[in-house]
Amino acid sequence: MKAKRQIDARVSTVAAAPRAAMLIESMRDIGYSLESALADIVDNSITAGASTVRLFAQVNATSPRIAIVDDGQGMTRAELLDAMRPGSRSPLETRESNDLGRFGLGLKTASFSQCRRLTVVSRRDGTVSAARWDLDFVAEVNDWLLEVPEEPLEIQWTDRIGPHGTLVLWEQLDRLTDSGSPEEVQRHFIRRLDEAREHLELVFHRFLTGEKRLRKLAVALNERPLVPFDPFHTAQSEAGPIERISQDVSGQAFTLPHHSKVPADDWESTQGRPGIPVIRAST
Repeated sequence: MKAKRQIDARVSTVAAAPRAAMLIESMRDIGYSLESALADIVDNSITAGASTVRLFAQVNATSPRIAIVDDGQGMTRAELLDAMRPGSRSPLETRESNDLGRFGLGLKTASFSQCRRLTVVSRRDGTVSAARWDLDFVAEVNDWLLEVPEEPLEIQWTDRIGPHGTLVLWEQLDRLTDSGSPEEVQRHFIRRLDEAREHLELVFHRFLTGEKRLRKLAVALNERPLVPFDPFHTAQSEAGPIERISQDVSGQAFTLPHHSKVPADDWESTQGRPGIPVIRAST
């Protein structure tokens, strides 16, 4: 156990807590895209033991919003309030093998990167709890004040939560709807959702397929199931040996078949969308 640091009597201390209004705005610019932000939320669902994740998007230009609903284990009120705290877990803590988080920031930073209002509703042991970060309210009071809605069942899409699970709701999507006519905003939003769907189909293809040693995950966007996209075309490709790069990282090469042996549509899809790196981690 690390020894407690002794304070030098010759040195005074001054509290220097960060200004909430400034820091919470800075947390919005860590570098998330819509697809990577959604992937972070799905990571949390997998860690919570979910087998189903449903994404809902309201795409009208006046009040666009996105919801992610899972059937994971859910959270108690105390667990929810702790999960909404920035830096809720130390990266030095020992974690379970299925825990894809590290810093206790993903839910907040991923959400803030896309919206100014984050609401989380969770049901566990028959009790529904809710908490909300409203960035405009934080800026107004300049304090880390988390709102706790008194009637969580009235929050949109809460009725989609089953006996246990969690809803993550993004409102005031200023990064997705910040300019253009209502028609242009709507078209842009729909295009970005399509790109995000393709990204999730690639990144989570092993979970969507239900590969060995992975819990199968069903994901849908506005009730349209995601279809796993295997960039390696495992059934047709030649797999190389698994090579251990370090204690925690292994790599495996796949040689794709000649294009003459693959249907034209399959060959075109093999290329994937430009800009998405393809990495497969062994488990």
